[in-house]
Amino acid sequence: MNNLKLIVFDIDGTLAETDDYYVEKGVSICRKVLPFVSPERMGKIVRPVIMAGETGLHGFYRLLDMVGLDTIISKVHSKFSVGNEYKYKEVKGMRKTIQLLSEHYILGIITSGGRGSTEAFLKKYDLEKYIKYVVSSEDCTYIKPHPAPMIKIMEEAGVEPENSMLVGDTVFDIICAKRAGAIAAAVKSGFDTERFLKSQKADLYLDSVNDLRKILKTKK
Repeated sequence: MNNLKLIVFDIDGTLAETDDYYVEKGVSICRKVLPFVSPERMGKIVRPVIMAGETGLHGFYRLLDMVGLDTIISKVHSKFSVGNEYKYKEVKGMRKTIQLLSEHYILGIITSGGRGSTEAFLKKYDLEKYIKYVVSSEDCTYIKPHPAPMIKIMEEAGVEPENSMLVGDTVFDIICAKRAGAIAAAVKSGFDTERFLKSQKADLYLDSVNDLRKILKTKK
C-alpha cells in the first residue's frame, strides 16, 4: 500500500455507531415486554438479530436499487437519521483518524443512505473540510455492491484502482471494492460478523477504522 492515494469510507457501522443505536432501541423495546431480563443479557440476544436483519435489509435494498426504487427509501432513511439532528454517535476516535489521514491521502465517502443524512453526518462531526468526494444513493445510478459509486469517486479524483481503498463494515463494501479493482478493507466493528466478512476475502481486516493510523503509519 505504498502507493495508496485515495481512501473512501462507508458511514453506517464504519464511521458512525449505527449498529449500536439500533441495538439500544431494540433492547429498550424488548425490555418493556420482558423487564426482568437485564439490559446486558437482552443486548446479547438483540444484537445478532439486528445484525442478521441488517444484512438481509441490505440485500433487499440492493434489489430496490436494481429496479430504481432505492431513492425513495434513501429519503426516508435521511429523514429518520436527521430529524432535528443527526442521531447516530461517531465511532470513538474517528474524527482524529480522518483528520490525520487527510494530511496524507485524498478522502471520500460512499453510502447507501441519502444525501440529507450524509450531509448531516459530515456537518455534525465537522468532517466537510477533510472529505473531498461524496457519493450517496442519490448521486449514482447504482449503489453498493455495484462498483459504480467507487468508480465514480476514483474517476473524479483521478486515482487508479490499485491506488485506492474502500473501508466498510459489510460484505457489500468488500464486493464493491473488489469489483472496482480497489483495495478492500473490512471493519469488524459494524453490522456484518467477522466470519461473514472473511467469506468475501477482503485485503485487510480492521477491528476499528482507527487501526488505519497504525497500519498507514500516520503521525499521531
